[in-house]
Amino acid sequence: EEIQRETAYPDGKVEKVLKNGCHLIFFPNGTRKKVGSDGKTVTITFFNGDVKQIMPDQTVIYYYADAKTTHTTYSDGLEVLQFSNGQIEKHYPDGKKEITFPDQTIKNLFTDGQEESIFPDGTIVRVQR
Repeated sequence: EEIQRETAYPDGKVEKVLKNGCHLIFFPNGTRKKVGSDGKTVTITFFNGDVKQIMPDQTVIYYYADAKTTHTTYSDGLEVLQFSNGQIEKHYPDGKKEITFPDQTIKNLFTDGQEESIFPDGTIVRVQR
């Protein structure tokens, strides 16, 4: 990628503007920020290995390097957490939660306190509050 302009700031930050329109910003602590040529796609790579991506539709994808966990927040409020062991949690805007465990058991937690577990063999267990 060819550099069109490079600016060093007094605080130690360095900004590079590429010919394709991307902006790369390097912070003294090792954090890097890339703003795509569309001006809407942003990727921040933190010094600790975490990565935050902001997509044009305002979806935010945050990867926690130490925990090897991805947390995606969609513009409609849905949050999805993907853990390194294969567990996936969906947190809906209305408060409902759906957890899919590594063995493919699904647990639904409802806002009224009810729980429902669906096991891989098709067994369904419902717990009233």
